[in-house]
Amino acid sequence: MAKGLALVVGCTGFVGSHVVKALLQSGYSIRGTCRNPGEAKKTFADSWICRSDQYMEFAELSLPVDGTPVAEEVLDKLVEDVMGIFMCAGHEKQEPNTINFMVNAALSILKAAKKNKNNIAVILTSSTGSTNPIGAHPGDLKNEIDFWSDPEVQKSSGKYSPAAKTLMEIRALEFVGRNKQNQIVDQEAASSAPRLTIINPSLILGERLQPGELKGNGLPWFARIVKGEAMNKEIPNDSMSIISVSDLAMLHVACLNDPDASGRYFGVVQSWCWEDILSAIKKQIPDYQIPPKNFSESKPITQFDNSRRDALLLAAFGEEFKLKNLDEILQETLEYLKDSGNL
Repeated sequence: MAKGLALVVGCTGFVGSHVVKALLQSGYSIRGTCRNPGEAKKTFADSWICRSDQYMEFAELSLPVDGTPVAEEVLDKLVEDVMGIFMCAGHEKQEPNTINFMVNAALSILKAAKKNKNNIAVILTSSTGSTNPIGAHPGDLKNEIDFWSDPEVQKSSGKYSPAAKTLMEIRALEFVGRNKQNQIVDQEAASSAPRLTIINPSLILGERLQPGELKGNGLPWFARIVKGEAMNKEIPNDSMSIISVSDLAMLHVACLNDPDASGRYFGVVQSWCWEDILSAIKKQIPDYQIPPKNFSESKPITQFDNSRRDALLLAAFGEEFKLKNLDEILQETLEYLKDSGNL
């Protein structure tokens, strides 16, 4: 039977479209916001399949790029009857307005959810850019509770997109009466606030549900690597944290399914050194030319304590759900890039 109605803000984006698909497969009905609802219905007709006891509806919503808060009456209407809100909209430009966009969008959604009084869950899509404290050793085991970036340092370095994610998370946690360690510090605010979860991914790969030209940051960049247009001089002495977009979507659903889910969760499988990633590409595409390796001692690979993530998935889906490994992620990504004419 249908489980209820979920609101997905930014439903036509790379992550948002997969969140819609995963929610539908999990039994939820959908209210999605985007710039062009009519076009969305046609574009995703083959990906978003409703059962007879589900429905989909769309609303036009353009979040102001300058960070101006959305009119309260608009969001109040959107959150009517919903049990969960997913903020999958983003703005990745390295400019100060990015901070206003991310912070104000998240707070506007939280305020609307709080007024609704239906114990709505709010799930924010962030990034691991908020989990890099100054002075941390590269080999430290990162966790979601203690590892926080310094947004002022990020801004001073011109890294406005990571700073926006860091500040969005901090302000959102403050709104629900919690500190950066997800501890309740304002009982009054916490008692009336929506349940908040935050997902922190890095490089997201996999099939893009939208047809046409590749957009965004991660997937087009990865396609350029495979085509030898990027990362072609030498193998970076570094690592990258990766997840399949379909698995990331299931993590979003898990945050809604588990009534005890709260705070941050890493949206990564693990980190792999670039030498292993590029070798895995060549295993699937023999013509790919791995660039030379110009270092003798490898830097430490980023390590994640994924115990919170694993407990979340176990509570939501049981032991049968497994995240895709590197070879599986690359296989689905490379097949998509080939089939879509982008490789």
